[in-house]
Amino acid sequence: MGASDGSRVTWGMQLALPVFDGKDAWITPGLSISILALFFTVLSFWWIHVRRGRLRCYTSHAYSGAFSSRPILVLSFAFHNPAPAPIAVLDLRLQLSLPEDRSIGKSAEPSVTLRWIASHSSIYPKNETREYMSAFAVDGRKIVEKFIEFQAESSGSSLNDGPYRATVEALIPSRWSKRNSHRWREVASFAFNSQLAQDDRSRLIPRSNDPDFDRVGE
Repeated sequence: MGASDGSRVTWGMQLALPVFDGKDAWITPGLSISILALFFTVLSFWWIHVRRGRLRCYTSHAYSGAFSSRPILVLSFAFHNPAPAPIAVLDLRLQLSLPEDRSIGKSAEPSVTLRWIASHSSIYPKNETREYMSAFAVDGRKIVEKFIEFQAESSGSSLNDGPYRATVEALIPSRWSKRNSHRWREVASFAFNSQLAQDDRSRLIPRSNDPDFDRVGE
C-alpha cells in the first residue's frame, strides 16, 4: 500500500469518527447529514404546501360614492394570497381618519368607521341583485376580485373634509390562537380624496379618487 493509499484510509477513518469528542459521542457526519436532509424535507413541504401568509389588498382609483349624512361607498378590491394555504375573510371594515395635523380644531369627526354591508358585480351597482355580506376564501396563490359596499355605522359626517387616511381592515381567523379566535388586520391603506366629489354628492354614482383624473363618466 502506497503513501497516498494510507493517507486516504486515515482521512476516511477521521471522517467516520464522532463529531463531538468523548467516548460516548454518537453524532457522526453521516447522521448529521441525514438529520439536516430530513429537516430540509419537512421545511420544504411546509413552505410549499402548508405555509400561511399575509393577505394583500389592492384598490383602483375608481369607486362609487354617496356623501349624505350616512355615506355609502362601493370600492373595488383585489385580494391576493401569496402563500399556499387558503385564507378566510370573515368581515371587512373601512376606517377613515383625518391626519393628526388636520384633526385639531376641526368640527368634523376625526374618525369614521364604515362597515361591509353588501357585495356587487361592478363599481356602479345598477340593475343587479344585491348580495349581502358573507365570508369568502382566498385560495393559495390566487387573487379574488370584490366590489364591496361600505356604509357608515352612524350618521353625522358627510366626509367633506378630505383627504382622509383610509385603512381597510379584514377580520381573519388567528393562526395560532384558540378556536373561534379572530383578529382585525390591516390589509391596505391609501389617501381617500372625498373632497374631489363635488357633483351630486348625495347620489351613488361613479367617481375618481385620483386628483389628476378629471371625472369618471357615468
